[in-house]
Amino acid sequence: MTIKSTNMELFDQAILQVLEANNTRFGLTACAIGTFSRAYGFGPEEKDTLDRLEYLAGKNLAAEVPKIIDRNFRAWKITAAGRQYLDDHNL
Repeated sequence: MTIKSTNMELFDQAILQVLEANNTRFGLTACAIGTFSRAYGFGPEEKDTLDRLEYLAGKNLAAEVPKIIDRNFRAWKITAAGRQYLDDHNL
């Protein structure tokens, strides 16, 4: 399922909420984030989730966790700016 542009902001907010709920240092993969975003009414493909994660990283709202074990394993965490965004939007 491709996310329509009108729903991108809502999908971004869902991603940030999923990342905030994960309070580990290891982060979550795009696949896991996409799966958890179903609770918010989305059913994205992994590529859609990864595209939005890279967008959010560019806005400093999310960050990729440094690769410790495997360079192909990409995991993501919310940043302080991402938490502030959620607070500012009462999410």
